[in-house]
Amino acid sequence: LSREMDTPIHFEAAVAGGIPIIRTVQDSFVGNRIHSFSGIINGTSNYILGRMTDAGLTFEDALGEAQKLGYAEADPALDVNGWDAAHKAMLLATLAYGFPIDPASIHVSGIEQVRPTDISFAKNLGYAVKLLAVIREHQDGAVELRIQPSFIAQKNILASVHGVFNAVAVHGDAAGESLFYGRGAGQDPTASSVVADLVEAARGLRQASGHRGFLPYRETGTILPVGETSTAYYVRFDVTDRPGVVAEIARVLADHRIGISGTHSPVNPSNPDAEFVDMVFLLHTCPFGKLQAALAEIEALDCINSKPVVFRIENLG
Repeated sequence: LSREMDTPIHFEAAVAGGIPIIRTVQDSFVGNRIHSFSGIINGTSNYILGRMTDAGLTFEDALGEAQKLGYAEADPALDVNGWDAAHKAMLLATLAYGFPIDPASIHVSGIEQVRPTDISFAKNLGYAVKLLAVIREHQDGAVELRIQPSFIAQKNILASVHGVFNAVAVHGDAAGESLFYGRGAGQDPTASSVVADLVEAARGLRQASGHRGFLPYRETGTILPVGETSTAYYVRFDVTDRPGVVAEIARVLADHRIGISGTHSPVNPSNPDAEFVDMVFLLHTCPFGKLQAALAEIEALDCINSKPVVFRIENLG
C-alpha cells in the first residue's frame, strides 16, 4: 500500500510501546550493519514472569492479576503464546535486514508452561526467566529469529527489566552495543508513539522526506532454520518416579551425543522419600534440531507423562 500510494507508513507504536526503537533503527542506525537485537518486547509477559518471580505466584494467578490491572487483554493468547513479541521481532528484522519474513519460518514459544519450579531453579542458578526475542545475522547472511522463554544471567542488564517495561539491546558494527529501555505496555506510552507518528506525518505533508515504512530493499533473504541454532538448555520432564528414570533419559541423550551438565528433582525436606514428578536436566550447548530429535525419542518412553518443557540458557555476553 505504501508503495502504491507513494506515501510513508508510520508505525512507531507497533514495537515496544513508548520506546522510539523503530525510528532509531530507520534513521539513527542507517550507517550501521546491525549484527543483532536481543530484547524483552512484550510487557504483559514480562509482568507475569516478574510476579511469578517476586511473589511466587502461579502463571494462572499472575495472568489474572495482569488482566485486573489492564496489562493483559481479556483474551491474552497473543501475549502469553509469544506471537505478539514475534510480530514485533519480525518488524525489527525486516527493517534491519530488508526482506519480508514468513511467520511460518520462525520459532515461537510462549510462557504458558512456565511453573514456579522453573522460576525457583533459575534463581538458584543465578538466572532470571524472561520471554526473550533474539534476532541475529550470521556470517553467511542468514538471519536467526526466535522467541522463547529463556534463562538470562542475573548480571545481564536485561534480567533487571521488570514489570511492563521493555528493553531492546542493539549491536551495530559502528555504534557497538546500545540499549533502549522504557514502558512497553499501557495507553500513555502507546499514545506517546502515536502522537509522534502523527507529528512526523504532518511534517511530511509540507516537505516530503524520510523513509517509506518497511518497504523491503532486498527481494529475498534467508531465515536460519531453528534446528540449526545452538544454545545450552534447561529441560523439565514430567516423569513417573521409579528406579532407572534418570538413566533412561541420559541414555537417549548420550545416543544423540548431547552432554549433561546437571540433573535435579525437587525434594520435600520433610519427606525426602516422597515421589517426585519433575526431573530437570541441564544440557550442554547443541543444535536445537539435535535436541528435538532426542526429546521426541525420550517422550516415547513409558516413564514420561507429558511433553518435555524446554528453556534456552542464553549467553548474551
